[in-house]
Amino acid sequence: MFIPLKDTNPALRKPLVTYGLIAVNVLLFLMGYWFNFDNLVFSKTAFLDLEPGAFLSLITHQFLHGGWGHLVFNLLFLYIFGDNLEGSLGPVFFLLFYLSCGVGGALFEVYLDPNFGLEGPGLLMGASGSISGVLAGYFLRYPRAQILTWVIFIIFIKIRAVWFIGIWIALQFLFEFMSPGDGTAYIAHIGGFITGLVLYSSYHKYQLSRTS
Repeated sequence: MFIPLKDTNPALRKPLVTYGLIAVNVLLFLMGYWFNFDNLVFSKTAFLDLEPGAFLSLITHQFLHGGWGHLVFNLLFLYIFGDNLEGSLGPVFFLLFYLSCGVGGALFEVYLDPNFGLEGPGLLMGASGSISGVLAGYFLRYPRAQILTWVIFIIFIKIRAVWFIGIWIALQFLFEFMSPGDGTAYIAHIGGFITGLVLYSSYHKYQLSRTS
């Protein structure tokens, strides 16, 4: 068990996009008890067959979750890390960044996970790829921030973000190596993280070029 509880960074502005993303995810999850959103889930088979709806599902799958645990853990990470990154990037670019990381995570899963869709259509849902990208941006922007972390149920420690997020991404590689095909899209997590690193680095270089 390795769970972030809070960070020490005050938000630079009210994180309306982060709160909005949390609200939409919760709303769609609750609506899922009454409505069928299967057509919004990403399907590898439909994507490779170039079905039009599959391209839209690169976005829509980021707002669907398979259970309360899936939803709560994802939104906890978004709540802790999203507000500061939104303050750094601004609301519009943060939203584009978030969605792009989710798309990147899905594409990594399609093309780099040999077990994805091996015995079925290859279905993907959840905000994990998007939030992995948020972690990547936070990793680059706020490496020295302190993260209060709950470890092994009874231990509470503060560690720097660079270590917390570094351990987190290392665990994604470890879990993928140890339990490939267990139903968790670790490659999507890794892909979202790499997409976030690339996008945030590009954004940072662009900002520097404007001020030089």
